[in-house]
This record gives sequence, structure tokens and C-alpha cells, in this order.
Amino acid sequence: MIKGFEGTREQLLQRLADPDMIQIYNRPRVLSRAAASFGAETLGGLIHWYTNGDIDRNRKQALAEAGALEDGYPKWHQKLAKATRDDYLDAFEYLRPEFDYPLADITTPDLYDQRDRCAVRKWPRFADQMIAALSSAFRQAVKRGKMLRNPCLGMDKAHTADPNSNREWFSDELPAALARAPMEVKICLMLARYVGVRGQTIVELNRKQFFDHKHTGKAVRYRARKNNKWVFMPVLPEFQTFIAGLKVKRSDGLIAVRDDGTPWQSEKEMQTRVSRFLRGFERDGVIGAGTTLHGLRVTYAAWWKRNGASDGEVADLLGDESESMGKHYTRHVEREVNVIRAFERVKDKP
Repeated sequence: MIKGFEGTREQLLQRLADPDMIQIYNRPRVLSRAAASFGAETLGGLIHWYTNGDIDRNRKQALAEAGALEDGYPKWHQKLAKATRDDYLDAFEYLRPEFDYPLADITTPDLYDQRDRCAVRKWPRFADQMIAALSSAFRQAVKRGKMLRNPCLGMDKAHTADPNSNREWFSDELPAALARAPMEVKICLMLARYVGVRGQTIVELNRKQFFDHKHTGKAVRYRARKNNKWVFMPVLPEFQTFIAGLKVKRSDGLIAVRDDGTPWQSEKEMQTRVSRFLRGFERDGVIGAGTTLHGLRVTYAAWWKRNGASDGEVADLLGDESESMGKHYTRHVEREVNVIRAFERVKDKP
């Protein structure tokens, strides 16, 4: 616990009595304690409150059951998608050795130290996920007087995002993937490309949400989990033809199911299956690098942009609240237009 200490026996005993040394000494006991056993003024107590006790429950059961929430509770189940809650529980579990840490003593520099250690022990994206989980819990704690401020505010990311990730698919890639994909993957690819929905919506969408529409032939209406916004989307002809030919029809109307007819257990399970399929085809040279399910949502947005949709219209088509998101998804299309416009001005010049 202490190496290279210089001083008297009395000074050593005094050092061992310091709070940080006591915390290190008690660390093995902390790991075996349930979050519910920590006081409300500690990190463990806050996490137990924020997760409605799910941190101490069986993970699969906790994600499957909504649980009873008291009035004024921060809506752990209602506001966060199952995949997000699963990610947050992973992050909180990583922090279990720190559950006895007093909330009042948590500072932004402390969090940077913790984040940087996490990035080395795990990976940078997980470290950022950990800070996001903490920030969500701290934000609710501040609202309810459990903390004075959220020390996560203003923190930068450990992970540097690849600007080329989730790129638009090239015109020959989707037909190649669809020709070889098993039906459970093909359904997800078609929903992302021709309905433009997020992964969390793909695993929940059912036939009952589709209806006839005089302008588009078919349309779909659903509530987006991300922002709780009701979304109306036209359904492109390609998906109308595809869904009409689907043989697997469940009584609940669920569209995206596994090849055995059962629903996906979670968005994460579905995303992992699709990703493994795409990476296998990438290795075989069938499709290029960087293809993702979310990239088909980008492809959907780009198609509308090239056909005259404004940034605000693209945002509404995607079910996003901000017009800036429509611009974010189609910024590469705008650059293409600028380049073409420049060439048009010089095409007849020597």
C-alpha cells in the first residue's frame, strides 16, 4: 500500500489513517458489496438510485423488466433505450471499486484521471461511454439536490471519431450485400436504406405501423426512442415490394426477426449480427471498407438531399429534432454539389 515511505512510526500510522488509504484498504470489500449498501452521499448510492436498483439485479432480468418507478424518478426505463441502459450498466460495473467515493469529493480532474486509466485498461470509446453514463446520473442528481454541479460537463472525448465512419454506401454495394445476405440481415438492411430508421427502431417496428397514403402509397408512423418524437415517414417503393413478399409473419406484426422467426433480444445483438456479416463480405472483397447499418441511414438521407430535400426536410425524414442533423448527414452531398458547380463553370473553357 505504501512504498518508499519516509518518516516515523507515528507518521506512518497517521498516513494509514488518511481517507484515501482507508479506501484502498477496503477496496476488496467494496467489490463484494451491493450498491444498495452504500450511503446516498456516495457514488454507489447514487448509481443504485439512478438505475432503480438494476445495478444489483441480474442483467438480463433487469433489462427485460421495466420495474416500478417512484414519482419524480429520472425515468431510467422510459427515457433510455435498452441498449443504452445495457451500456450504462457496463460502465457503472467498471466503476464498482469506486462506489464508496463521496459525491462531494468528485472533481473534473478526478474524472479525467479515471477516464484516462479506463481508456488504457479497456478502450477509449468505453471510457467515453463511462463518462456519458456518469454525466447522465449526475445531471439527475443535480436536479434533485443530491449534488451541487455535474463535474462531467465540458469534458472532451478520449476517442477520436473517424470522420469517414458510417459513410454513404456506394451504388453497387447494397445490391451485392442483399444478394448474399440471409433474410434476418436483409430485413435490417432494407429498413435502414429504404425507411431510414435507427437500429433501435428496426428491432421494434411492426406491420401495424404501416398504412396506406395517397402521396407515397405507403407510409409509417412511430415514436423515436431517441427524442420521444412522433415520426411520419414515406416508405419508398423498394421496401413496399420487399415487405409484401416477406413470408415470416408474426401475430404481433414484428418485421425484423431472426431466421428462426424469433425477435432479436436487443438492438446490440442485431447490430453485432449485421456487422459480422458486413465485415465478412468486406474481407471477401464483395463490399468496401466502412460499410455499416447506420451508413444506410446516411444513404437514405443522401438520396433525399440529391432529390431536392432541404436540411430541415431531411431532419424530419430521419426523425431528428434539429435541422443541423439533416445537414450533418448530407454534408458530403453538399460538397459534391459545390465541386460539380465549379466544374460546370469551366467545362467549356480551354
